[in-house]
Amino acid sequence: MMRPITDWNLRSERALVTAVVAGDAAAAKRFLETVSTHLWSVVTRLEGNGGDAEAAFLYVLAYLKADGYERLKAFDGRARLSTYMTLVAREALAERLARRFHDAPHHAWSQFVRYFDADIRRRVTRRFPRDSGVAVHDDIYQEICLKLIEDDFRRIRAYGGHGSFVGFILTMIDRILIDLLRRDLPRRRLPAAVARLSALDQEVYAAIVWEGCPSDVGRLAAMLRGRLAQEPEAHEIKGAIARVGATVSLVPATLSGGTETVSLDLMMEDGGGSILADPAPSPEARLLLVEEERDRGALIAAVKTAAAKLPADDRLYLQTVFATADPLPAREIAKLYGLPGRRRCTVSSNEPGAGSMT
Repeated sequence: MMRPITDWNLRSERALVTAVVAGDAAAAKRFLETVSTHLWSVVTRLEGNGGDAEAAFLYVLAYLKADGYERLKAFDGRARLSTYMTLVAREALAERLARRFHDAPHHAWSQFVRYFDADIRRRVTRRFPRDSGVAVHDDIYQEICLKLIEDDFRRIRAYGGHGSFVGFILTMIDRILIDLLRRDLPRRRLPAAVARLSALDQEVYAAIVWEGCPSDVGRLAAMLRGRLAQEPEAHEIKGAIARVGATVSLVPATLSGGTETVSLDLMMEDGGGSILADPAPSPEARLLLVEEERDRGALIAAVKTAAAKLPADDRLYLQTVFATADPLPAREIAKLYGLPGRRRCTVSSNEPGAGSMT
């Protein structure tokens, strides 16, 4: 039966750990008796109940004892000792798993899934709409697994032993999810005004507008970690926010492309108000639409200029091609003209506007 958490319990655990770190042999013995059952449950949950469990358990104990219980020095008593031991055991076994990926990666994969399955699924649910459904989340989960497996586990084996292996994996999974999110969201093209700015400015725009990160320097610093060749300083991020904000509106885009889910609970707390989401395009979408219309107009003008220099039959061919949303195959156009074969319009690369039909 678990003891209720009290200030006395927490002080007692802190005192025990302090004595262990100080080199008290009796305290070390009592400490191991206290945590062994919990550590075994953590090991079997991550390693299973097979033959590796005992070896893994002994590895965790050796990890704890190393350098005079060095890893216990970070325990400050604010959390339960059992919680801290869970984190230490997980980190110890994760380091062991990282080495296995260099020795026998295919054998290590099943163990990797046991370690990180819940973390991956939790991140998928957080990054993608909750109403996407279990099937969609499962598909995304499988895509992540395929990314991790490809090229003989290249991404996982890139871990160089510096820092936490768990942190390395979770950061990598977040980056894969961001890529999938950008792929699935419509109109994920940088506005021309933003595309002319620096790489830092563009990443700040993407983090705020595409990924919904608050315009907070600390949160952005965490979001941008690993995306740029050099980690930006706080003042650089602050400057980037100001530059991008002066160029375009930093309003997060919705996942639904113009409509937004409204929380009825929040509406009631606020004392009422409209219950309909604004269907108008976001500032980002409006800016992109303007750019697309301008580009489309320039393209049409160029086509008209070139077509005016073509023979009548060639102009008729172009009109037929561009008159339908789904262009007809050349052989179908030939049938419409009553021609024996298909006609193809070619434009000379040496003289713009000059063309012929073959």
